[in-house]
Amino acid sequence: MNRLTARLLCAFGIALTGLFLVLGQAHAQRGLDLENDTLTQSVFIHPPIDVSGEGLDLTTSEHEYREPLRLADQLGRDFIVEKLNEDGISRPYPPETNGKQNEDWYGWRRDVRAPFEATVARVLEPDTVNTPGTMNREAQPGGIVFEHTSENVTVLHAHVREIEVEEGETVKPGEVVGKVGNNGNSRNPHVHIGAWKGDPSKLGAKEGTPLQIQVDLYAEERFGSDTGGQ
Repeated sequence: MNRLTARLLCAFGIALTGLFLVLGQAHAQRGLDLENDTLTQSVFIHPPIDVSGEGLDLTTSEHEYREPLRLADQLGRDFIVEKLNEDGISRPYPPETNGKQNEDWYGWRRDVRAPFEATVARVLEPDTVNTPGTMNREAQPGGIVFEHTSENVTVLHAHVREIEVEEGETVKPGEVVGKVGNNGNSRNPHVHIGAWKGDPSKLGAKEGTPLQIQVDLYAEERFGSDTGGQ
């Protein structure tokens, strides 16, 4: 390879890398005012569902940022339990069940854990249970609102059932607070987590500062395996 060819290939590689960076940024920032980027603000939480040592995976997907959505949804994350099956495909339920019943899903009624040391500001008891594939937008989406007063941050765990904490109670990171449910605006067993800068009074609000959810992958090492009082 002569020097000219090497320079051309190098220049092409730099240009291609720059293109990927620009495209990635454009996709991530879609719909945002780049001078006031909310994506630079995040909250660090304990994994909401513990799947360690069971051959299961905790997968997650982020909601897109859209101003018409409520703060708890604008950059919220959905967490779902999956398993790599013998056919090499990761699924949230065994392939032979087709996930028709909540009980088929690996995540159904698994322990839900607190995001950090916080005060339970509000408890929303679910009043219905959805069948997989359907949802009830008018139903109470069982959930727990956690307030970190010193950081002025609020986190919502939604689609929870069998809630084990009460309003005003203080919880530790990873403490069991309920079970994975399927209620309200939900089509399958999972936990939705939304966060915003400010106090719990913004629950349901559309204006404010939503926060991205960052999961502490080393929470068990940081806080100990006996977190949650088990």
